[in-house]
Amino acid sequence: MESGDSQRTRHDPRAVRGAILLLGVAFLAGCQTRTADDYRPSAELCRQALTAALDAWKLGESPGRIEGTPAIEIGDTLRRPGQKLESYEILGETAGDQGRQFAVRVVFTSPAAEEKIDFILIGIDPIWVFRQEEYDMVTHWEHKMLPVDDAKEAVAPQK
Repeated sequence: MESGDSQRTRHDPRAVRGAILLLGVAFLAGCQTRTADDYRPSAELCRQALTAALDAWKLGESPGRIEGTPAIEIGDTLRRPGQKLESYEILGETAGDQGRQFAVRVVFTSPAAEEKIDFILIGIDPIWVFRQEEYDMVTHWEHKMLPVDDAKEAVAPQK
């Protein structure tokens, strides 16, 4: 061997192709993206979460977190202050393109009212429980509008 020549190691072409293939598979496996279905809990888990959320409402608890496995997060800013949930009936799962959706007949007191509310449940842990119209507002960057007087107080500088 003359000076200046480098010594080269020959690799088996099959081993090189195998290593490249293995790296490619590992790269593609790491690039998997999650779909909406990955965050869609089972119908049974959703029914349990919705029942827990409605039972908490019936007991007068505010929206928020219910600890458990999985945890439940209740996002409901549309409740009327002072209105009590007297009873409810889960009418069943309804068709929808996001999460799992359920129709619920609710009966209120103070003031007395009966209505059908559509709920959407998404997530794995926690499972989020939203009224359909609130979920739609959140996903469209909207929010509950405050009455004019309340809005002025909310933005008025503190003295």
